Amino acid sequence: MSMGDKVTNLWKRASDEGENRDEIPWHLKYGSRTLGTFAGIVNLFTGIWNGLGLIFLNTDCLFGGIIQLLLGMLLIALEAPFLCVFIDYMQKVSDVAENKPYWTRAILYAGLSLIPMLLCFGPSTLIASALVFCTGLLYGLMSVGKKGSREDMGAIASPVDNVSQPMGGHHTTLMEDPDVWRPT
Repeated sequence: MSMGDKVTNLWKRASDEGENRDEIPWHLKYGSRTLGTFAGIVNLFTGIWNGLGLIFLNTDCLFGGIIQLLLGMLLIALEAPFLCVFIDYMQKVSDVAENKPYWTRAILYAGLSLIPMLLCFGPSTLIASALVFCTGLLYGLMSVGKKGSREDMGAIASPVDNVSQPMGGHHTTLMEDPDVWRPT
């Protein structure tokens, strides 16, 4: 496989995301990838910045910076593998992550974003970790899926047919009669 084929396959991947992923809106798919890539780059820079805390003998920020560097590399490997096209094993890591459901990335990103903030709380760490956490939130939204239609929600909210109907047999749902659910 040539280098051009690898790059083409990597660009195509976000639109060919599997069986259940067709109902996810395009702006969530590409927005989460863009935010994840940006968060990875920001984490790399803030990790270096916090790693320079060793000059001031601040070892907590050193460990926080190292974790931010690792988190930035992980985000770039998973969200933008085309930036790591010359490293073969990064492609394998990205392929494994693509086959997992969205909730795994949501938990991974949300959980890992808290560790640098616990070790070295500061403005740069807060911004970088917030970007990673927001990426996790987007993947969490994508794992929930599409909202049901009005008809589906009405069918779920309506009472069962063989039970006596309230209000003289008139069939109402909570969506149609606000007086039923409005506090008196």
